[in-house]
Amino acid sequence: MNKRVLGLIWAGLTIATYGEESVDLGKSVVYSITGFATEMRKTASTPTVVTSKEIEEKNYKTVSEVLESIPSINIVKQGKDSIIDLRGQGDKAKQNVQILVDGVQINSLDTSMTATPIDTISPDSIERIEVIPGGGSVLYGSGTSGGVVNIITKKGSGRKAMVGFDYGEYGSKKTNVAVGESFGNFDINLAYTKNDRKGYRDNDESDSDYFQGDLGYRISDTQNINFKYSKYKADEDYPKMLSKKEVEEDRKQDGLTRSKWGTGINGTETDKDEYVLTYNNKLSESLDFNLTGFYQNTEMKIRTWDFGAINTGTMKGQAIADQRGLFEDEKWGVKPKFRYSYGEGSSLIFGMDYIQNKAKRVSDMRIQPIKAATGGLSPMSIKSITTNNLEKETISGYVMNNYVWGDFEFAQGLRYEKANYEADRNTNRVVSMNGSPMQTNNEGRKVTTDEDNFAYELSANYLYSDTGKAYVRYERGFTSPPPALLTNKVTTNGLANYYLNDLNSEKYDNFEIGFSDYIGFSNVSGSVFYTVTKDEITQDMASGMPPAWIYNYNLGKTERVGFELKAEQYLGKLTLSQSYSFINAKIKDGKKGVYDKDGNKTGYVDLEGNRVAKVPKNKFNIGANYAFTDNFNLGAEVVYVDKIYLNNENLGGKVNSHTVTNIRANYNFNSGLTLYAGINNIFNEQYYEAVDYSLSEGYTYDPAAERNYYVGFKYSL
Repeated sequence: MNKRVLGLIWAGLTIATYGEESVDLGKSVVYSITGFATEMRKTASTPTVVTSKEIEEKNYKTVSEVLESIPSINIVKQGKDSIIDLRGQGDKAKQNVQILVDGVQINSLDTSMTATPIDTISPDSIERIEVIPGGGSVLYGSGTSGGVVNIITKKGSGRKAMVGFDYGEYGSKKTNVAVGESFGNFDINLAYTKNDRKGYRDNDESDSDYFQGDLGYRISDTQNINFKYSKYKADEDYPKMLSKKEVEEDRKQDGLTRSKWGTGINGTETDKDEYVLTYNNKLSESLDFNLTGFYQNTEMKIRTWDFGAINTGTMKGQAIADQRGLFEDEKWGVKPKFRYSYGEGSSLIFGMDYIQNKAKRVSDMRIQPIKAATGGLSPMSIKSITTNNLEKETISGYVMNNYVWGDFEFAQGLRYEKANYEADRNTNRVVSMNGSPMQTNNEGRKVTTDEDNFAYELSANYLYSDTGKAYVRYERGFTSPPPALLTNKVTTNGLANYYLNDLNSEKYDNFEIGFSDYIGFSNVSGSVFYTVTKDEITQDMASGMPPAWIYNYNLGKTERVGFELKAEQYLGKLTLSQSYSFINAKIKDGKKGVYDKDGNKTGYVDLEGNRVAKVPKNKFNIGANYAFTDNFNLGAEVVYVDKIYLNNENLGGKVNSHTVTNIRANYNFNSGLTLYAGINNIFNEQYYEAVDYSLSEGYTYDPAAERNYYVGFKYSL
């Protein structure tokens, strides 16, 4: 397979020697590297930019679908959530890849249990997505060892209107409308998306609403202000992972337990509000000012229900477990920055960030044992309520200098960041008989601490032609610990005890060389990187909810080495694209504890030389689009994702490689009407969204959709 992959990529790259026309996009800009519009070729990086036109042409339904099509990104599934991984972070990408919307971080503070809610934005409201692989710590601070993804939403001026609808094979329906108008110096834009999604598996469905409103005011020719409000609400049901036997019986089944005592459906209700105020002012010919203030609030209510065996103390047999959870993430902050231009294209950027982030988690677990003798419900029950109140205050300042000397550009950056933490965790456990408490245990811990970290960057970029560049870059960055990981937990005789651990911030060194150019009829770019991380944060925990014990600790050293290649050819009416990503992510120094059922450490497993979990070595994308006329085009993509290890111990072997092919067609009428249709997974590849492995349960699976279709229309004025 690897030889075939490399052969396809090589064929795609060499096809650039033939064609009829060349395209010069050397003036394309990117916003996420400096925080200001910067010519892409004048950056020491190889970013990927997905425009609104591409999103519309390929008819993406979610942000996850858009990002999954990008070669440098790997989607790691965690339950219903999608974790966006760059450069081999694995499931730790939720704290090591910064996800931004209009330059504002949306990563969840409580990374121990939830992923960043990436699909709370409608693709129809996106102007562009910028992906900066490998670093960004000087501008964005903690958690950028994998890179940065910046989702920039639509604004604009003038009169416009759009309505659209599409229908999917399993019964999914999506409706979106958008309007915009200018009144003098005021610009207003409103957008609404209703998505009634039906998934491939039984009881996999969601009903979501997304609204975004923007109000802009052009104060003068040199300054403007913009206010954005967005609202996302969703009610989701989702199935469980399946055993191998269940997959063989019916891979579409939900895996939910059904008994004479009832059936529970797992689900989540999400409610998110976001407010962003942006002010831009060109104070003089050489000085630009930007100020962003924001407030976000995300609330998730989670419900799970299960029926199974219990073996706790004197309670043996079967039990019903009913759990309700509340996750709330609140974030506000201000981000002022200046850019001073000097000399022939040189600039100095300096700014500061203040971010206050609070998170709350409440888990209410109720267990009702069942008497085996009578088959009825036992009068005994267990109620366990765990409450976490987490807070992280971040204060930081940074400076970035870009000095131009002829065809060379040299960049230097420095950031200081101070994080103040407060974590208040406790568990209340009540054992009752006939509704009367027999035993009550309540234990908690409140800790306060702080972290000081520095980041710095050095790079050199050589513009060796009108379209080509070659660069070398070094970056030292960090990930300060999420507050939920600052304490460990042990449970003795039903009593939970939390205590402060000695967790350190992760520190990484990233070395990278790369190039970008237009060769013949092809836009080609590539990079080679080597990243060493010290004190990478990891976790061991008991099975079950809530887990009886949790240990957070640092691995000694991990190493990631790889390269990325991208190419695109413009051959008259035919556009071809190829991309290939290779990552070898290994643990160079680290041990995992071995524990008994009470959480007592009984030994170690040496992880040295093991692959980092959930990181595919190879991923490639091949795409083609042919414009038969100015109105009609046909496109296709092939995506291959390599096998992965499911844990750092590399137990269970490598699993879940897959190749998926999608095709689509678009017809644009001159009246503003667009009809589109597509078939996903046209060759009916049977693979899995996620696979888990444990010694107690073996493999469990979340089957991915087989061949499916969609049709739709859009009408724009």
